[in-house]
Amino acid sequence: MGGERRLIAALSRIFGPPPSAVRCGIGDDTAILAPEAAQDLLWTIDTLIEGVHFDLKYTPLRSLGWKSLAVNLSDIAAMGGQPQYALLALGWPPRRALHQALELAQGMQDVAQEFGVAVIGGDTVAAPAGLTLSLTVLGQVAPGRALRRDGAQVGDDIYVTGPLGLAAAGLELLRHGLALPDEMKIPLMEAFLRPWPQIAAGRLLASQNLATAAIDVSDGVASDLDQICQRSGVGAVLAAAALPIPRPVHEVAGLLGAEPVDLALKGGEDYQLLFTAHPDKKGLVQKAFLKAGLPAPRGIGTIVRGSGIRLQYDDKELELAGTGFDHFPQASINDS
Repeated sequence: MGGERRLIAALSRIFGPPPSAVRCGIGDDTAILAPEAAQDLLWTIDTLIEGVHFDLKYTPLRSLGWKSLAVNLSDIAAMGGQPQYALLALGWPPRRALHQALELAQGMQDVAQEFGVAVIGGDTVAAPAGLTLSLTVLGQVAPGRALRRDGAQVGDDIYVTGPLGLAAAGLELLRHGLALPDEMKIPLMEAFLRPWPQIAAGRLLASQNLATAAIDVSDGVASDLDQICQRSGVGAVLAAAALPIPRPVHEVAGLLGAEPVDLALKGGEDYQLLFTAHPDKKGLVQKAFLKAGLPAPRGIGTIVRGSGIRLQYDDKELELAGTGFDHFPQASINDS
């Protein structure tokens, strides 16, 4: 048995036997599923490339495995769905010991078990240019209940489900080797290396019809809110004082000579949910989250007429360009 077949066999042992709805899992040409009736299916795919999305100098392989699947689960959460199955396409550098791929897989299985997801197949190839992971996740949501980006309405409140800037500050902490006490360092590293997809919050918003639009915070609030605004044909005003920016983010910003609000709004990778809701539902939103045992979301602004995003301070107002992480910042669609 060759190295690739041994790797697939080892991965199959880590990911374990598939659930009963999977008629055929790892080991055949394709997986075979028996889908549930009366459900809308959600499909998402995400790719992580060494040197673009991660640096193994400060990202342990097991943490990378967790994160690579978690970011896909976050996409399902943003639609209000329940993730079920995942496919993994793994490009492994031939110069790297093959057994290390199992560390990566174990991290992936850690998050899969946490959220009831089964890895049921995929592909493995040699990747001389560097480690590459591409994951496809299948989820489901009740018919017509999926959360989308195009439903925000003038007057809607804007919410975020948790703190902002922790992941961006965690990246800077690791990248620059910043000195911080453990009580600040640990939550920053956890936020960056092991993000927690907000599946419970997304399902709550969808099942109780609480949100008019939603997106997960992957590229940064400024960029992600801009996507909601553009898709919905509206603008937005954010209140700087309302942004949930934890103390460790302020500490990292101070060490870098940066503004905490920039880490919070443009840093990305928090994987909280950013959503809009009708103002009449303000009390219902808070009560529903608390009843479900989830932290109450923070209101951070309002949807307004027009376009663009403005950030309001007590004494000034700034225009926010919808800037976050962009894979092609200088490219034009007309470039030849």
